[in-house]
Amino acid sequence: MTSDSTELQSTRAFWNANPCGVHAAFALQKSQRYAMEPWLPEQLLRIAKLHTSILEVGCGQGVDSIVLCSNMKSGSRYFGIDYSEQSVEVAKANAKSQSSSMNVTPMYATGNAESLDFGDASFQAVYSMGVLHHTARPPVAVSEVLRVLEVGGKAYVVLYRRPSLKVGVAKLLRCFQGALDYIFRTDRCIYHVLRSKSSHSKYFGTMFLECFGVPYMEWYSRDEVSRLFSGFSKVELKTYGPNLGRLNPFGKSETKCGYFWWVEATK
Repeated sequence: MTSDSTELQSTRAFWNANPCGVHAAFALQKSQRYAMEPWLPEQLLRIAKLHTSILEVGCGQGVDSIVLCSNMKSGSRYFGIDYSEQSVEVAKANAKSQSSSMNVTPMYATGNAESLDFGDASFQAVYSMGVLHHTARPPVAVSEVLRVLEVGGKAYVVLYRRPSLKVGVAKLLRCFQGALDYIFRTDRCIYHVLRSKSSHSKYFGTMFLECFGVPYMEWYSRDEVSRLFSGFSKVELKTYGPNLGRLNPFGKSETKCGYFWWVEATK
């Protein structure tokens, strides 16, 4: 097995063990997600109203997909992929439980962001929330997003922002864990301690496990985002966060100290 495939298997194993968010009924998953990211529902509603074919890269447990499919026009098409089989199964179960509220029946499958199993120009829009910065080769993933978009289509991609306090702290903690691993010849020692204690916060979900457990965690400056999306004809950037949830009264607003880039790119 090559090192690349080993890392891919490690990525899949992490998300299978820790589907993004909380492990709970759909209503609690939705509540936790949008308490953390209160700016996101408004963007999802806008995307749903603008497009009749949407691919979500990294659908997780399907919370965003259900919001999209509840607001898209009847007859539209939604497809969600995730590298984690467990996440896809949860997304399917959630969609089944919420079927009466949706205008569009979502389709889900296991898939790799770096090799999308769709033809050229297959979708009007591609949406990806906090996923591509966890891939081994983000430029390849972005080129795949560009390929499957129609001419004039839109990519809505959320990436970790450099500099931002939250991600900077996470990077430092990952370096600390790396030093411990080197000294004691372990692998992600802090992650495994947290995992053994079932550290899935009802407020923060898998955030702390992600900090120590994901194989890849990249972040981007404005110039780096521009280069990453240089194949698109137009790129607009906004910043959102920090995700202080209920403690952040301005969480729905764009902010200069946000830890996320909201990238809106036109093919």
